[in-house]
Amino acid sequence: MLEIESLVVAAGNFRLRDVSLMVAPGECHAVLGPSGSGKTTLLEAVLGLLTPEKGCIRLAGTDLTRLPIEQRGLGYVPQQLGLFPHLSVRDNLAYSARARGIPQAKFQPLLKQLVEAAGLGNLLDRFPATLSGGERQRVGLVRALVSQPRLVLLDEPFAALNENLRRELWWLLREWQRERQLTILLVTHDLAEAYFLAEQVTVLLDGRVAQQGHKAEVYAYPATAEVARFLGVETLQPGRVVSVRDGLATVEVGSVQLTALAPQDLGEDVLVSIRGEDVILQSARGAPTSARNVLVARVVGIRPATPLWCVELDAGFPLLALVTRPAAEEIGLSPGAVVVACIKAPSVHLIGRSAPPRSLALGSASSLSPVPAARDSAARR
Repeated sequence: MLEIESLVVAAGNFRLRDVSLMVAPGECHAVLGPSGSGKTTLLEAVLGLLTPEKGCIRLAGTDLTRLPIEQRGLGYVPQQLGLFPHLSVRDNLAYSARARGIPQAKFQPLLKQLVEAAGLGNLLDRFPATLSGGERQRVGLVRALVSQPRLVLLDEPFAALNENLRRELWWLLREWQRERQLTILLVTHDLAEAYFLAEQVTVLLDGRVAQQGHKAEVYAYPATAEVARFLGVETLQPGRVVSVRDGLATVEVGSVQLTALAPQDLGEDVLVSIRGEDVILQSARGAPTSARNVLVARVVGIRPATPLWCVELDAGFPLLALVTRPAAEEIGLSPGAVVVACIKAPSVHLIGRSAPPRSLALGSASSLSPVPAARDSAARR
C-alpha cells in the first residue's frame, strides 16, 4: 500500500500543500488536475526527485520520504518517456532491471512475456528514433515493469498520442494491471483516461486536494464549484433552497423550481449542478415520465459534436443537454423549438456555497465527459 500523509513539497515558487492519499495494493489510483495543479510535483516527490518539507511517503510500511531513488523499488513512465537514443529497444527494456542489479536470469522470463504481450518482438534491434509514437510508448511501459516494481508511477503517459492509439494502450495497461495486480499511481488531466484506468481518484487543484474518493462518486457529486468546473459539469447555476422534506429539497433556479436530493447541512444558497447526459429531452407530445423535474424548454442553439450533440436550452434558467444525433433528429430539434426536459431528482446535485458563484453553461465541456458511453442510451434521448 502507498500512503502519502500531509505532504508539503516546494518546486520553485509552487507549493504542494498537505496532500494525503492512499493507494491499495493492486489498485490504480488517478490524480486529476489541470496544468499547474501539482500533479507532476507529487509524482516527483514519490519518485525521490524532490524532497518534501513536511509529511511522509510510505510504501508497504517502509518510509520512502528520504530514501535514494534507486532504493525505492519504483517503476516510472515520464511524459517524455526518457528512452536512451543510443541504446537499442532490447537494451532500453533491460536497463532498469540491470541498473538495480537484478540478474538477467531473473528478469529475462518476465521481459520475454511483456515483449510478446506488447507486440515488440520485431523491434528489439531498432533504436527509439526509428519507432512510432505508439511503439515508443509500449517500450516505455514494458521498461517500467521489467524490474517488477512495487509501485508504478505514470506521468501523463499517453498525452502525445492520437485518440485511437491512446485507447488501445489503455486496454493494454488495464489488462496488465489486473493480470499482474500492479499498484499504479497515475497523474493525468484527461478525465476519460482516469475513469477508464482507475477506481479511486484524487482531484488536485492549486496544490491542494479538492476531492477524492471512488470515481463514480466524485464524477456524480463534485464537492465544490471548482471541482465541478474541472470535471466538465455542463450546467452550474446559482439556486436557493426553499424547503426540505423527506430527504428532498425544493430549490429555486431562475424562474423555476427543481426537486433534488437534499445533502446534510445544506444551506439556503447553493449551486445547482446538472450533467448534460442526465437531461432527457422529449418532444412536447412525449410519453409520461417518472422524473420529478419536467420542464418546458425552448431550444436556443445546437452544437453538433462527436459522439453527442450539445443542446442549449432556456428552461427558466440556462440548461445544457447532451443527446445523440439520431435522438436530436427524431425529436426534431432546431433553434426555437419547444421541448420537454426531464431530470430525475438524484441528477440535480446541490453544492453549498458561501460566496457569489460564477454561473456557467459549459457547452464545450461535453468532450471531457469521461463516461457517456457507459450510460443507458435511452437516458440520452
